[in-house]
Amino acid sequence: MNRPIQNILFIEPRNPRPHIFSRVAIPRLGCVLLGTILRDQGYNVKVVVEEIAQPDLATLDFSPDLVCISSITPTMPRALFLGDYYRQQGLPVVMGGPHPSFLPEESLAHADYVICGEADEALPELITALNSGASLEGIGNLCYHVDGGIRINPWRPFFQDLDSLPIPDYRLIHGWNPGKQSVVSIATSRGCPFGCRFCSVILLFGRKFRYNSVDRVLAEIRQNGQQAKHIFFCDDNFTADRKRSKELMRRMIAEGLKVEWSAQVRVEAAKDPELLELMARSGCYMVFIGMESINPATLKAFKKGQTVADIREAVTLFHRFGIAVHGMFVFGSEEDTLQVMRETVTFSHDIDLDSLQYLILTPIPGTPIYDELASQNRLLHQDWQYYDGHHAVFVPRYMTPLELQIGTLRAMKGFYTWPSVLRRLWRRDWFFAKLKAHGRLHLRRSFREVKQGYFQQLKEQLFSVVREGRRLLPRRRIRTVGIPDDIWGLTAWETGPKEFLLKFLEKLGVEIVLERLEAEESPPVDVDQADRLRLEIARLQEKTDIILLPIWAGLENVRQKAREVHQDLGQLLSSCRKAMPVSFTPTLFFNVCMQVGLLIKAKPGLIRRVYFQTLVEVGATV
Repeated sequence: MNRPIQNILFIEPRNPRPHIFSRVAIPRLGCVLLGTILRDQGYNVKVVVEEIAQPDLATLDFSPDLVCISSITPTMPRALFLGDYYRQQGLPVVMGGPHPSFLPEESLAHADYVICGEADEALPELITALNSGASLEGIGNLCYHVDGGIRINPWRPFFQDLDSLPIPDYRLIHGWNPGKQSVVSIATSRGCPFGCRFCSVILLFGRKFRYNSVDRVLAEIRQNGQQAKHIFFCDDNFTADRKRSKELMRRMIAEGLKVEWSAQVRVEAAKDPELLELMARSGCYMVFIGMESINPATLKAFKKGQTVADIREAVTLFHRFGIAVHGMFVFGSEEDTLQVMRETVTFSHDIDLDSLQYLILTPIPGTPIYDELASQNRLLHQDWQYYDGHHAVFVPRYMTPLELQIGTLRAMKGFYTWPSVLRRLWRRDWFFAKLKAHGRLHLRRSFREVKQGYFQQLKEQLFSVVREGRRLLPRRRIRTVGIPDDIWGLTAWETGPKEFLLKFLEKLGVEIVLERLEAEESPPVDVDQADRLRLEIARLQEKTDIILLPIWAGLENVRQKAREVHQDLGQLLSSCRKAMPVSFTPTLFFNVCMQVGLLIKAKPGLIRRVYFQTLVEVGATV
């Protein structure tokens, strides 16, 4: 260390782009709590939450000895920029938060240290060790550079005594104005026992709930709740322990704490009338519910443990007690289609949701869904700024990424309409009238931004096969498609997908020519299959407009074979102008069929209809 650490700067990077709730800045608790812990230990601390105030870091009235940056996935590009900025000044940088916790090696390319998971104990231990020159090996959750490599220390047990932690002091935040801010966050628990496959909470905070005492929560409400107009209880499930939640709300009522608050809950909270009454009497204004989907198959796949009927009933009951409901739906599961998205908009209007977000399923590092999609080669890229729930970053099963992107934005426009604004004005519901108007204007900007940028990336991905086909066949409409018979056995095509593909191509209106060598025409038995394939392709050259070489990689034991076939075909096709290899897998089957269909027909809507008609006729599971 060049100098002892006394002044510590925390930074929570801003989101790369606005969203529906951008006007309501809600600082996450990590930096504020850690800053308070270190302040109480005698350090000088400043916290910069860039969503609240973004000062010029070069002229900031604070000279740090250590910089700590907390990041979620979409803010990582900004976090990495900040890490490089401060390291160039010779300052040590610590990164933490959900994303660095699961990809510490990436962060260590731009930081000196990464703290995974909870940092309540690890960060003070690290600073003490740096000031004293002690070893870092015994600091759980810490990752750091050593001897030209990276050391990742084991994760420590989850912190248990939450009451021993200080009440977060929001006055540490640069630009914080007590009494004038809109929202302050209060956490009353950590952990979640539910296993939603797109969520990383279990790995970060464990399956078992750990709670603050009711007395401690009340003290925090009295201290921090008076600094803002609204309290957001940021627990992953505020009413998980209903007995405890009821006790807290009874105490809030008995002590006359006049606060307006909101929280995240699950639909089953609405099944308890006593709980609903206490929520309303204690000042609950809105609940945020992860409804996820109206598709029962999707709810089952997400392991939500709820039904569509539960969702409908929950909204009705919350409204009966005067509590607004913000619903959150996720599009893009293995069972979702464009029809499901359209029906979700209708459902959202039918149950009279006050506000909502239609989010795109996003494979965040550290979640089971990320590992699954990465192993299936379905991630489009790792440009983390787009991993924000508003951009398609993977290939869905029954939609193209472009359709998922456009469909989600259209669904949002279908909910945030000008008539819905007028209906809220008629009810004199000023807050939601304003929110819906802001949402409508925000969506106009979002459409413009995405069309100018991200749409183009998704179009490039979708039309990759078309570009390759047009390179082979400039200015020619495809009427005949040739397929050599030996290609089917080369990568162990299954009967169902093979039958489906042939039927699908026929229904698109092209003639399929299947070339097969007769026994007397076959080369000697010692000639490999590639030579047979070469002869069949040569025959098809004059008979067809284009030759498709479908490669099946649907089984784990043939994936390596499929890769080898790709390499062999590269040499085989060097002299064959018309032949084009196309790879199929079960999870990418629709998207590859769409790409092949675009090569033949110009209208995606027609191709989609033909695909699902073929599914019905053939009955194959693909």
